[in-house]
Amino acid sequence: MRVTFVYPDFFSYDEEHFMPEGRIYLGIGYLSAYLKREGHHTALLHMVRPPKQEEFEERLAATSPDLVAFSSTTHLFPHVRRWSSWARRRLPGVPLVGGGAHATIDPEDALLSSSLDMVCLGEGEEALAELCAVLQEGRDHRRLPSFWVKDGEGIIRNPVRPLLEDLDSLPFPDRDIFDPEDFCEQQHERGTLMASRGCPYNCSYCSNHAQKRVYPNPEKYVRFRSVDNVMREIHQVIERDKEGRLRYIRFDDDILTLNREWFRELARRYREEVELPFVCNSRANLMDEESARLFAEAGCGVVCMGIESGNAQLRREVLNRPMREEQIIRAFRLCREHGMKTVSTNMTGLPGEGVSELLDTVKLNARARPDCMQVSVFHPYPHTRLHEICLERGLLTGRHVDTIFDGRSALNDPHFRDPAWQLAQRNFHAATELYSRLYDLGAAGERLARLLDRLFASGRRGWKLREGILKRLLSWAGRRQRFEWIHY
Repeated sequence: MRVTFVYPDFFSYDEEHFMPEGRIYLGIGYLSAYLKREGHHTALLHMVRPPKQEEFEERLAATSPDLVAFSSTTHLFPHVRRWSSWARRRLPGVPLVGGGAHATIDPEDALLSSSLDMVCLGEGEEALAELCAVLQEGRDHRRLPSFWVKDGEGIIRNPVRPLLEDLDSLPFPDRDIFDPEDFCEQQHERGTLMASRGCPYNCSYCSNHAQKRVYPNPEKYVRFRSVDNVMREIHQVIERDKEGRLRYIRFDDDILTLNREWFRELARRYREEVELPFVCNSRANLMDEESARLFAEAGCGVVCMGIESGNAQLRREVLNRPMREEQIIRAFRLCREHGMKTVSTNMTGLPGEGVSELLDTVKLNARARPDCMQVSVFHPYPHTRLHEICLERGLLTGRHVDTIFDGRSALNDPHFRDPAWQLAQRNFHAATELYSRLYDLGAAGERLARLLDRLFASGRRGWKLREGILKRLLSWAGRRQRFEWIHY
């Protein structure tokens, strides 16, 4: 069988402006490697810019596929809707299958709103290989586990197969399927891999808990590869770097330190065998003295941890992230003391977030002092708990955004029309710098920070005067920012 994967890897601001991403997507890499091991042939349309219909159809037809497999997030699924209709027009007899996060958490939408014939729910290596075998033999594919299939006006909803427990049984991702010409500059510098799959936490905004519940064995959702298997892939990635452009290893795992004994062994092996630094994700409530020391000794250069909201009530009751402010500040401090850079991830535009709650996030970053801040706008993913909350409160607008980083919200929350909220949200980095400099002044700075709070206060009274003062202060802070732009 010849399988052509189609993967959108850009985001659009509007019909005329877009931003290419150009990264390795390990999901397709694993699927391609697994299919090749089973004797199939694979190709990839790595779409790093919006194609015209004729261009897309010509590129797809040139691969002579027996099966076209689309993979996409919820943000980028509108492109799959459009492209699947183009594929159906050009290749009317070729089956079209969808997969990825959106197909897993909202399979009915993925199937009924597109020209796809079927969607794969959950991990797809075994499922896609079985589908290829069945299609190759000319047998009926409609009852295969993990697939929902169009059947006339209805849908055949097959149960999802159990999670694969032995990750070492998988081949390493097929990196050859990606054309380096499509990569952004940062992708050439990073060797990307995953040492595990799954996350045990149930943050209400994240699709993890929605994906976890599709499996018959959700208790096996978090799995780790053996350290030896991971190290062999790292060495392979380094050996492939013929041009000497590789600068660091990037672990794309949700949380690398969930299994402490496993991580101790990985840290030891990495320190002994690899000279490149690495970047990874962790979680503030898991970052203690030993973890920070192990990270640093192993060669970790950058740790990414979520703050998400600085407001304790939003963290606890809305996001289901019951972390204390002191835990978060201590985690960033420990990394700093052990010589590692840090990145905080933050969400704005949460349901019920007024200017006071938004400033709590600004101020917690000012106290935690990450080297870099990633600031996004919350987007409700289908069938997550926070999507349900937004639905219950009547906040959903149906507005689509390609990315959480373009500043637009998909919610209709009156808080977001407050000019003070809008000013703080647009100037998040400068506001954090301003509060940080005030906190540097000790008790006097704390008093000045409370005055700054009052300048940001909601309400129209005196706003024009306060806005003018705030804009001058934010402009001053913006020119003196100590935050970095870290590639990770």
